[in-house]
Amino acid sequence: MRFEALLRAHGFMKTEHPPDVWEADTEDVRFVPLLGEMIAAPLSTGAELGELTLNVSNVVVQHDPADEDGEGSGPAPGEYVAVTVRGRGDLGPDGTWRRGGITSSGLLGRLVERLETAGAHYAYVRRLPPESSITVFLARHR
Repeated sequence: MRFEALLRAHGFMKTEHPPDVWEADTEDVRFVPLLGEMIAAPLSTGAELGELTLNVSNVVVQHDPADEDGEGSGPAPGEYVAVTVRGRGDLGPDGTWRRGGITSSGLLGRLVERLETAGAHYAYVRRLPPESSITVFLARHR
């Protein structure tokens, strides 16, 4: 999936992205429903659509030698496209989700089916009052 058209289509939000966004290993029909839920979550807390930020980033996660069992606190080593929706509001408790791992409660728990359908590898919710964010990691398409 390429993100250029998706970013243009969401021009009613603030958008952030590098000049050359990697292609993600998913399809728009699998990812767009998840993105819709990611946008709806802060809107349901009273956030204004035009004040939300949609960020797409290229991310490389290196192997951490201290993580002997490979089950560290972040995504597995690899190259990802990370998609974040950030805005005012409380998205619930901080949490993480990992494909094939334990299901989180709160927002991520409600999005498990969408995350799996989209092919996400990792996701997290963070609160930095007065804002919250949800970030989803999709594998880079090769």
